Amino acid sequence: MNISLNAWLKANGRKQVLPSDKWYVDFASLLFPAVRHSALFKESGADQQEKATLALTLYFQDAIAQRGGWKQFSQLYRTRYGHPLPFYATQETYVDDEINPEDIALVLWSQLARPASHRPDDYTLFDPEDERLTVLSETAYDLMDTSFEEAPVNETPSVCWMKGTEQLRIPATPLPASTPTVGMNRHALRCLEYSGGHPLLYFADYPALCRFFTEVLGWENQSSGLLPDLAAKQEFVIFANVKGILLAHDVAACFCDPHNPLYDSQRAANEGYQLFCQPGCCPFDLLKLGMTTGLLPEVRFPFHHGKQLLQDNWDFVARYYLGEYYEGQ
Repeated sequence: MNISLNAWLKANGRKQVLPSDKWYVDFASLLFPAVRHSALFKESGADQQEKATLALTLYFQDAIAQRGGWKQFSQLYRTRYGHPLPFYATQETYVDDEINPEDIALVLWSQLARPASHRPDDYTLFDPEDERLTVLSETAYDLMDTSFEEAPVNETPSVCWMKGTEQLRIPATPLPASTPTVGMNRHALRCLEYSGGHPLLYFADYPALCRFFTEVLGWENQSSGLLPDLAAKQEFVIFANVKGILLAHDVAACFCDPHNPLYDSQRAANEGYQLFCQPGCCPFDLLKLGMTTGLLPEVRFPFHHGKQLLQDNWDFVARYYLGEYYEGQ
């Protein structure tokens, strides 16, 4: 199967044909069999194989031209985090304005690790250290390296094609303060008084949460119950801060806090990654508080080296998977 010119133009986000397009279409067609027969994609459909091939060719084009979607991503990432890439420790041989096996591995990872689309739990994890990914990255790198000197420069840059780029543009904001202040939301103030100044409160189930609302915060009970949509939920966390009170459910087991009787280290290790990948699972301010104050020490991806990979890259992972839920956008 050959990669068509139309598919290449669509991937670039343009309709105008450039003189160098034929070269890159030919290169994509040369690369396609390596992708199709790789252990990474041989069980995938032709559509996914083609998308992966196009992504690799876009990366090659952008690395040659030093502009386009890959450069947008890499420059934003370095500005945000101060080093070249998530997940991969770059070696001394890594050069920003050339092709690098680590870049190629990340491009392939982005083709396999998918944020949710239709449902909050409709996301896909993929191990960035998967051996199959490493093998295909090396094969693709060798093909690019062989053609590097003859690859033409496309003067029109590709569009923003690398997943996660737009999320990198979202500015990081400071955590909302939890110190009692004049004019602070009265419910948040009452929570902090009740807890002795600790910003987090934990409740095992809905009845315990409702008792707190009525007996401590003075809420008036309703015939339909307080927050009836939460009646079937459990393991609640309240985060009291200058914004008000933030409520999350089904996450308390993950928070390693001396004030939290619901902490379960095994469940935190097995389930905690969902807080970073499932939109709406955990409000971002609470997630950020947990990571910046050491309250989520056991969260990890469910694969080898998963703890280090998630702990070291949690902010990028949250941006990548949570999308508009990151920073509450």
